Amino acid sequence: MAYCAFAPSAPPQYSELKMTLYTNKEVYRSGPDQNGVTITERSNMGTTWVFSWPVADGPTPDANIVGQLQGTSVQVANTPVVVYHYSLGLVFEDKRFNGSTLQIQGTSQINGEWSIVGGTGQLTMAMGTVKRTEVVYKDNTRISELKIHAYFAPVN
Repeated sequence: MAYCAFAPSAPPQYSELKMTLYTNKEVYRSGPDQNGVTITERSNMGTTWVFSWPVADGPTPDANIVGQLQGTSVQVANTPVVVYHYSLGLVFEDKRFNGSTLQIQGTSQINGEWSIVGGTGQLTMAMGTVKRTEVVYKDNTRISELKIHAYFAPVN
């Protein structure tokens, strides 16, 4: 028989995180910088992409890379507009949050809002939102702004 014990504890103290980051280059289809690939292609719904996009502290090519946005998206609707479901992990590589992650998911168009449903490392128990806005789309390459607003329980 399994054993389980419960002990009273105080609720965690949360810290707030607000930051604006940018997907440095979302490169689709082909080319030397490709970081997104179509796994399943359908004419209406079901098209599935897998990607690992660099995330930077600015929208320009010389901005500092702070992490990678890795995950999948599936086209889940095409009328009245095209909509995708995203399942993502933002893996930080910078000094402040190195190795920590934000787990993100949601259903939106290219411009939309996703939920932060968890986190690891310094961002344990994260919850909040990410607002994604396309800044540039040219030659199958997109740069998006990511406005992150989260609460997390720092590990002591």
